[in-house]
Amino acid sequence: MKASPLRVIVVVSQFWPVIGGAEVQARRLAAELLRQGVDVEVWTARLQRAWPRAETLDGLRVRRFGSPWLLGRLFLRRIERYFFMLATFVELLRRRRSYDVVHVHQVLGAAAAAALAGRLAGHPVVARISSTGSTSDLLVSGRGGFGIQRAVARRFLTRVVAVSAQAAEECRRWGYRADQIVYIPNGVAVPATAPAHGESEELEVLYLGGLRREKRVDLVIEAWKSAGGPGRLTIAGEGPEGDRLRRLAQAVSQPVRFLGRVEDPQPLLERCDILVLASDAEGMSNALLEAMACGRACIATYVGGNVAALGPELAVPPPAGRYAVGSAGLLVRVGDAAALAAGLQALARSPELRGWLGRAARQRCLARFRLEAVAESYRRLYADLVGPRAGWPPTV
Repeated sequence: MKASPLRVIVVVSQFWPVIGGAEVQARRLAAELLRQGVDVEVWTARLQRAWPRAETLDGLRVRRFGSPWLLGRLFLRRIERYFFMLATFVELLRRRRSYDVVHVHQVLGAAAAAALAGRLAGHPVVARISSTGSTSDLLVSGRGGFGIQRAVARRFLTRVVAVSAQAAEECRRWGYRADQIVYIPNGVAVPATAPAHGESEELEVLYLGGLRREKRVDLVIEAWKSAGGPGRLTIAGEGPEGDRLRRLAQAVSQPVRFLGRVEDPQPLLERCDILVLASDAEGMSNALLEAMACGRACIATYVGGNVAALGPELAVPPPAGRYAVGSAGLLVRVGDAAALAAGLQALARSPELRGWLGRAARQRCLARFRLEAVAESYRRLYADLVGPRAGWPPTV
């Protein structure tokens, strides 16, 4: 008998054209699952009137729920989030015969709604932790509905996916059972060969990501100034901290270039020599994985998935003011501008160190974070949860 494909509903509160960590990972993973033969449909919120209620992206069927006319005020935005939760709950029950598994990106309100619907409909629901630390999904979800959302998710989610050791520890601390927690990292497409560096006469240092407080781009600018600005610093991204960061950059003798929102970061990654991340909180950074896949040297804070990516053998963060040389990159303590400056100076002065770390980073991606392997891990998880059914699993 020919195997029928697994049918998966992917739930993510925001999706294209919104570009953020959860959105990028959701699109990449869903597209790769589709390529591997999984029948995938994406459900998300309709945040703009111009966005169609249904469309196809990368071959993916995308459905959007919502009433964008409500958006504009904070209170109404909150109502809109609850509307998406309600729509997700109702549609999962209404269409319970049309899917096998629900996969939610971010363990927030939509995860609670999907978990309860999945329990009532008799389908497994998987949710992926997208952030840890001060922006942890589990911390934020506790603020919604007086903690009811977090309690419902903990009670009814079939599996919660931790992308890092820190995420797994947070799950345990917030009461998830050991048998609920599974480790699957984020994935990245690794090119067949490391892209050659773009032509540049000076060192190119790149920050790529949101301009939000927890990303600590102010620390990047401070460290860049302390390091003497050894080259050119490019900051790519947008967010509420943008104006303040531009004012801070005016005090730096070497110019700091702000690019705003970047649709395709690949040319920037190929041109840069160093990627720098100074976040107070991370899940597993897409920008970091993308730079590693390109064979670029990276320096980041000892938090979240940064540790698994650059130095899983480092059991504790380095001392204050010092950087640690991990097996695939440099790591510094959270909030340590002096250590960040020292690491940037070390990388700037040593092409050999940059080359060694870049090659090691690319090998780490090939071994641990290839998108194809990550999608296969999810596919096997879905199959284990669904169990035997007609035509599944396929015979070999």
